[in-house]
Amino acid sequence: MKKILIFTVGTLLIVSNYSCKKYLDQVPDDRLTFEQVYERKATVDQALANVYSFFPSQNSDRFPSQGGNIGPWTAASDEADYTLPNFSEVVNSGAWDATRGEVNYHWQQFYRGIQAASTFMANISRCTDCNIGGIDIVNRYYNEARALRAIYYYNLVRIYGPVVLLGNDPIASDAPLQAISKPRNSMDECVEYVVSELEATAAALPAIPQSNEDYGHITASVADAFKIKMLLTAARPLFNGNTDYATLRNQDGKQLISQTYSVAKWTRLATAAKAFLTNPNYSGYALYSVASTPTGLPNTAFNRAFISTRDAMLVAWNSEIIFARGGDVTSYQYSLTPNHLGAPDTDKGGSFLCPSQQLVDAFFTANGLSIQDDPSYTASGFSAFQAPDVNDQGVTRQISNMYVNREPRFYTNITYTGRKWINPQSQIVTDFTFNGNAGKSNISNNDYSKTGYTPRKHHTVSGRNTGRPMFSVIRLAEIYLDYIEALQETNPSDPDILIYLNRIRTRAGIPSYGSGSLPVPTDMRLAIHKERRVELAFELDRYFYTREWKIAETTDTQIRGLNINQNSPGFYTPVVVENRVFQKKHYLWPIPEGERQKVPSIVQNTGW
Repeated sequence: MKKILIFTVGTLLIVSNYSCKKYLDQVPDDRLTFEQVYERKATVDQALANVYSFFPSQNSDRFPSQGGNIGPWTAASDEADYTLPNFSEVVNSGAWDATRGEVNYHWQQFYRGIQAASTFMANISRCTDCNIGGIDIVNRYYNEARALRAIYYYNLVRIYGPVVLLGNDPIASDAPLQAISKPRNSMDECVEYVVSELEATAAALPAIPQSNEDYGHITASVADAFKIKMLLTAARPLFNGNTDYATLRNQDGKQLISQTYSVAKWTRLATAAKAFLTNPNYSGYALYSVASTPTGLPNTAFNRAFISTRDAMLVAWNSEIIFARGGDVTSYQYSLTPNHLGAPDTDKGGSFLCPSQQLVDAFFTANGLSIQDDPSYTASGFSAFQAPDVNDQGVTRQISNMYVNREPRFYTNITYTGRKWINPQSQIVTDFTFNGNAGKSNISNNDYSKTGYTPRKHHTVSGRNTGRPMFSVIRLAEIYLDYIEALQETNPSDPDILIYLNRIRTRAGIPSYGSGSLPVPTDMRLAIHKERRVELAFELDRYFYTREWKIAETTDTQIRGLNINQNSPGFYTPVVVENRVFQKKHYLWPIPEGERQKVPSIVQNTGW
């Protein structure tokens, strides 16, 4: 297995996890001076770990805006809801404002990361033993920190909109307030800064990891991938000529978001994505697929697609992974595991994360059609069916027709009533009905699924306490989707749209558009959006997608699920689980009020 580097920070305070084999556990003595920290590679590694530590960690998804620098992106979208109370519930109720600590949390965390990166860059040249062995570690580490700084700005921008660019030099701890009291930069200025910084680092870093120890470090391909993400955010309607922000101006009248739509922003995105996909240095990236299925699972195309889409998220540093993070996944997997009555600890979780019926319905049928377009689909009644699980062959059981003959990605993503639990050593068949083994009546607290589902994606193929080496951050399928989205907005007749869209569908085990009886969609934009929704489910994409496309006021008004207060058949009647509040001001988070009190030149976002 390839290594993923782990850094441990002692007196530098922050822990950042990257790997499974190499462990840098040197802890600098408390009496080291600031200058001494940067003199030796051992402590320089830990200083760089501090810079990486501000990178958002999906492992902390259960505690949004409180730890891991991760926000309420999963359960504040229409993908899912959390049974466990957390900040996503506050967002969904509309009961939040600029004074919330969670709003301030990300602003402070990302700016701390930016400051940490600038400080590291200003001092890495002090290292006396970094370049021993013929590798220019100083230059490489410098550019990793530079890329991280740009990535942290990107994260700030997509949460708060245009922000304050602090410059390239670290800010002294004793700098007077007036020295750092800067107004917000415009969106275009923020985008140009992030893109130019990532382009500069991509030119200076290795294209891909050069050795096992490089996995988990920023490389040129990672910098280029984040450049594409920044350009995507800039091109979408939220920031591209959005007249809802006509009054968002600095105190001197400077317009922060351009009021003129620019197709050139889409063209720039398409060019950058195409450059990534045709870069010979990145030719090793490919959609992950398997040639055969595990022992016990018939080697059919459908089953291979199921294993491929499942293991693309689990096999360490496979051909599709551009960047990933490590860390303890126990808490996250507890949220995914149903609260099975009487099960051993390894197969008993909290049922915390609950997929919506909207997401369940978004997955295609095995025929590659949306459920409303496939005449063979029905949501009523039951059929004998066998899911493509390795530990569940040779047995059919009666399940709802909602789950029969769906596409492989549906079975990758969703645990539903009648599904064999994922652990091959387990004999549990999950049942979310009222009296079922994971149903409401058998659970004394609130640890039951609110929607009658739990996610399956990202979960190890074993017990919930079994770790795994990485959590995907960016993979090649996302670059494909970014590219074809940009082409659709600039040149809808470009043949690359079908080529790359069908590559995703082929790997997913469903028919390609334009082949056989499946015609090319008349509304290709909608087809691309549908594909993105299911391909990137539970990958922190949907929240920003609905906001950047300005559809959240339609999509984020309620969460639907099954009737968990009923047994079968009443259980299978979809109901409204939660009504949500979404107003136009919610497209962007407010600037923290405490920051504005300290720096009055920072104007507030529209509506807050």
